[in-house]
Amino acid sequence: RDSSLTRLLKNALGGNSKTIMMAAISPADINYEETLSTLKFADRVKRIKTSACVNESPTDKIIRELREENARLKRILGGGNIPEAPASLSEEEKAKMKQELEEEIRAELLENERELKDSQQSAEETRAQLKKHEE
Repeated sequence: RDSSLTRLLKNALGGNSKTIMMAAISPADINYEETLSTLKFADRVKRIKTSACVNESPTDKIIRELREENARLKRILGGGNIPEAPASLSEEEKAKMKQELEEEIRAELLENERELKDSQQSAEETRAQLKKHEE
């Protein structure tokens, strides 16, 4: 529709937000048509389903995901929650597998930290360029 009310509510009803609709109606019989119109509009509005999600830039999303991954890897290394090896392996083979897994996790952690640092630098450079263009 092309009404002014629809234009006013466009972002709230179809955007990335949670919305509450309140309809003000009158019990007076002289306002019957307006009340009916309001109730019909409110009925249509309550059928609209929106799903709000966090607005996040791709860079910030990568940084958040890398931090979460780093925290998970650090918990694994620090807490010793490394998966158990099969019982059919000898103690020497189990120790070797555990060492290889720890090295793999440390390498992944270092790579994530490098990517995190690069993403943060890139984000800072972009912010600096935007600030420079605004001035």
